[in-house]
Amino acid sequence: MMKKFNIISAVAITIISVLFLNNIATAQNITAAKIAVIDNRLINLNSAVAQDILRQVNAIRSQLQAEITVTENALKAEDENLKSQSSILPPEAYAKKAEEFQKKVVEYQRELQNKNGQLEQALNTARGTVERALKPIYQSVLKNTGATMLMDKTMIIEQVPGLDVTTMIIEQLDLALPSITIELQELPEAPAAQ
Repeated sequence: MMKKFNIISAVAITIISVLFLNNIATAQNITAAKIAVIDNRLINLNSAVAQDILRQVNAIRSQLQAEITVTENALKAEDENLKSQSSILPPEAYAKKAEEFQKKVVEYQRELQNKNGQLEQALNTARGTVERALKPIYQSVLKNTGATMLMDKTMIIEQVPGLDVTTMIIEQLDLALPSITIELQELPEAPAAQ
């Protein structure tokens, strides 16, 4: 019985040794990680293109808000005028005008949603352009610093000085893509609900 146990133990030790040596050999083939740190929040706030996008979006929003104010004031005035006519108009005529006014309000709300959708789509397009511009910059920074990976600062609990390459990335992005034009495009028609 003891001989059988010794043979099983020897086989088990041999298998574990082979697996252990195989893991060591595999681990030696993996490149040691050298991490460079970036702060995406700063890139999205301080780069020239990010500031240009923000400036344009604020201008578009201001223009939309001015249009909204004018249209809403006109709709309020029309609503008050319609309410003042409720006692003078025959019920059928008043109901027809009220229905037309309601259609106008619904159309205005649809237009407002459409413009907000256009702005959101334009922002997504701009972000995509910035991300495509950043890809070769990230590759260049990896190559120039000898880093094997970039990691966002929000994922790091503690670090030694000298790992942050955010400023380098912002400088290169400012050269590669200093500005971008935000353009509102017509949204495709949504299929009608059946």
